[in-house]
Amino acid sequence: MEKSENMSRGDILVIKDLRVWHPVRKLLSIVGYVRAVDGVTFNIPRGRIVAIVGESGCGKTTLARAIMGLIPATSGSIIFEGRDLTKLPRTIIRKWYTGQVGLVQQDPYAAMPPFMTVKGILEEPMKIHGIPKEERSKRVREMLTEVGLTPPEDFVFKYPHMLSGGQLQRVAIARALILRPKLVIADEPVSMLDASVRIEILTMFRELKEKYDLTVIYITHDFATAKHFSDEIMVMYAGQIVEIGDARDIIKKPKHPYTEALISVLPDPDPQNRFTIKKTLPGEPPSLINPPPGCRLWPRCPYVMDKCKREEPSLIEIQDGRKVKCWLYA
Repeated sequence: MEKSENMSRGDILVIKDLRVWHPVRKLLSIVGYVRAVDGVTFNIPRGRIVAIVGESGCGKTTLARAIMGLIPATSGSIIFEGRDLTKLPRTIIRKWYTGQVGLVQQDPYAAMPPFMTVKGILEEPMKIHGIPKEERSKRVREMLTEVGLTPPEDFVFKYPHMLSGGQLQRVAIARALILRPKLVIADEPVSMLDASVRIEILTMFRELKEKYDLTVIYITHDFATAKHFSDEIMVMYAGQIVEIGDARDIIKKPKHPYTEALISVLPDPDPQNRFTIKKTLPGEPPSLINPPPGCRLWPRCPYVMDKCKREEPSLIEIQDGRKVKCWLYA
């Protein structure tokens, strides 16, 4: 299959003008579409941790599910190591591609079958991919040790309800890595955990990423963890990517008005700023069935211009690696 031109720069994943529209039905007729992901384009270099940040309902999880091949793309391309997944048969995606990409779900309690032991949960993907029994047992014990569940003999025959939330999330990470994937998608992997456990889990995850040379897509609404865990941040609003850049650069100096508003409400450790009035955006996010013309933020944006109401801005590069979808920088 023809290789993507982007691969020469070491990109493991290239997304081009991706759209995922869900039909809205009334009786037997389609009366509209929910534009959950609408014209998203980006690339992820090999070995990086990229955070996709945005409020609930902006399309982060739908984007992740499309990249995983769990839901079909309406249009656009998902190019993984030079292969356009949107042009591959579903059978090939399920067999080949799912072995290349691991998924860490948001809720470890809902993600684990309650009737299976930890050993059964970790062996299941290896059975599907035809890994021999001896190798399966060896990998289960190795991965439990890697994620800090030691000695592994104390955990292999336990059921999910016998584990704490932190232990269960470690099992979820072990399952995502058990097939030695090249890309891992972590969808809010610590949002269900206590604050004291979050840093421990993310630190362990980063160590595993370095050991196994992984590329990670970290989906979250928490800029604080994105800053410390990720190399790059992509900000998503109403189904579109509105800003891309180095994680610390974006936190320090956001460019897009939406990013600016999200970062302004982060807790400030400086006591002198404790009672500073935060810059919150008025109103609510737009309907994804009938989004406003032009820029999707303009009904809430403090910098709105007439052009914003008529024409949709492009995601333009304003400096090396820094991209913004806003007419202020066009």
